Amino acid sequence: MTNSIDFQNLLKRIEKATARLEEVANRRSEQRTQSQSSAAAGDSGSVLADDAGADSKAVTEYLAMVKPLVQKYVECSSKIGGVVGEQAHKVETLFRAQVEFIRIAGLTKKPSGEQLPELIATQQEAIQKIIALRDNNRPSELFDNLSAVAEGASAFGWVVVEPTPVPYINEMKDSAQFYSNRVLKKWRESDENQVEWVKALLGIFRELAAYVKEFHTTGLTWNMRGEDVSTAIAALKGKPVAGVNGSAQAPPPPPPPPPPPPAPSAADTRGKGNALSEDPSESRSALFAQINKGGTVTSGLRHVDKSEMTHKNPDLRAASVVKSSSAQGSSAGSQDAQAQRTATTAAQQRPPRMELEGTKWVVENYGTEHLTIEATETRQTVYVYNCKGTTLEVKNKLNSIAIDGCQKCGIVFDSLVAQCEIVNCKSVQVQTRETVPSIQIDRTDGAHIFLSEAARDSTIITTAKASEVNVSYPFETESIEDENFVEQPVPEQLQTVVKGGKLVTTVLEHAG
Repeated sequence: MTNSIDFQNLLKRIEKATARLEEVANRRSEQRTQSQSSAAAGDSGSVLADDAGADSKAVTEYLAMVKPLVQKYVECSSKIGGVVGEQAHKVETLFRAQVEFIRIAGLTKKPSGEQLPELIATQQEAIQKIIALRDNNRPSELFDNLSAVAEGASAFGWVVVEPTPVPYINEMKDSAQFYSNRVLKKWRESDENQVEWVKALLGIFRELAAYVKEFHTTGLTWNMRGEDVSTAIAALKGKPVAGVNGSAQAPPPPPPPPPPPPAPSAADTRGKGNALSEDPSESRSALFAQINKGGTVTSGLRHVDKSEMTHKNPDLRAASVVKSSSAQGSSAGSQDAQAQRTATTAAQQRPPRMELEGTKWVVENYGTEHLTIEATETRQTVYVYNCKGTTLEVKNKLNSIAIDGCQKCGIVFDSLVAQCEIVNCKSVQVQTRETVPSIQIDRTDGAHIFLSEAARDSTIITTAKASEVNVSYPFETESIEDENFVEQPVPEQLQTVVKGGKLVTTVLEHAG
C-alpha cells in the first residue's frame, strides 16, 4: 500500500514538472515569434522597430560607453549656450543616427557600394551641418569650441573606414584636441564649465575608439546571415516592405527589357558579301573564305597618294583636327567637373572685408592688395582668413594674430603679447620687427618666419603636421663673406626609440 502511494505521488510530481517545462517552452516560443514579427513587419510595415537590435551587445555597449559622455557634453554645451548649444544638438542627432545605423548592421548583410550612401545619408548630413555652423560663425568668441567639435565630428565616419578605423578616430581626436587646448588656455582660470566641456568632448572620441577597437577592429561588423539591406533602406524611406506574414504590399514588377537593336541597313551591309547573312553558319563560311584568299585579299583597297598621308604632309596635319572619342564620351563628366569648378570659384569670390569687431580685426577674402592695420589697444587681435597674395602690415603692439586658410600671403607686425598662429596655409611669410613669445604652425605647407634680433633668442616655434618651414634671423659670423641673415629649416624627419620603457624622439640626421 505504501509503495502504491509513493508511486502515485511520484507520477504527480513528474506531471507537474512536465507541465512547467511545456509552459516555459511555449512562453519562449511566443516571445521569439513576437520579436521576429516586430522586426520584420511592425505596425508601420517597417523591418526596423524601435527596439530592433536592442539585445545586440554591439549596440548596448555603444550606448553604455558613448552615450553618457554625449549627454554630459550636451549638458555643458547648453550651459554655454548660443551657437555651441545649437551645435551640440546636431552632435546628438548624429549620435542617434549612428546608433540606428549600428542596429541595422546587426540585422542585415553588408550593403553594396551603391546602397551604403543611402544608409549613411543622415549621418553625413549631420556632420555637414556641424561643420557649416563653424564656418558661418568664424568671428564668434566661441570659434575655438565650434572648431574643436567640427574637427572631431568626422570621427563618427569610422563606419565606412576599412580596415583600420581606430587610427582614423584617433587622428580626428588629435585635430579636435588642437582647438580644445586653446579653449582650456582661454577659460581654465575663469570658467569651470568650459573645462568640463573639453573633458566630455575628448572623452567621446576616446570611448568611441575603445568601443570600435573591441567590436569593429577591422571595420563595421555586419550580419552575414541577416536580411538584405534593401529592406532597411526601404524602412528608412518609409516604404512598405513585405514581412514574414506577407501582409505588406509586394514590390512593383521589374521594368520591361530593352527593345532589340535595329536591323542593319542596306548601306551597312553593302560590300560585305555574305558575311552578314541571316544564317550564322553561312556567315562564318563566307568570312573564312575571304580570309583564305591569300595575297588577293588586299586587291580591293585603294592606293593612298603621298599627298594624302598626314605623317608625310605637315600642312595636312596642321589643318586636320580629330576629336577624341574619349573626350566625346566624357562630355557629361566634364560638364559636372566644370559645374563643380564654377561653384568652387563662386565660393571663393566672396566680398573682401576688413573691419574691427569689438577687439578683433577681421581680414578675409582679399587678393593681391597691400593692407595696413594700426592697433590702438594691446588687447586687440587680428584674424586673417581666405586671403591669396595679400600683404598685411600690422602696426603697434597687440595681443595675437591668427592666419587661417591663406596662400602666398605676407604678414609683418611690430610686437605681440601672446602668439602668432598659422593654420591650414600654403606658402606664407611672417615677419616680426620686435618680439613675439610664440609662433604656432599647424597643417601648413610652406612657411617662412623672419625673426628680429630681439625675438631671435626668446621666440618658441611649435609645428604640427607642417612641412617646408624655414626660419631666418640675424646672426653675426667671423667671416666677412657671410651674410648677416641666416636661414635654417625646421626638421621634418624624427627618429623614435624605446629607452627604459619610454619613447625618446630625436631629429634624424643624415651623414653627408
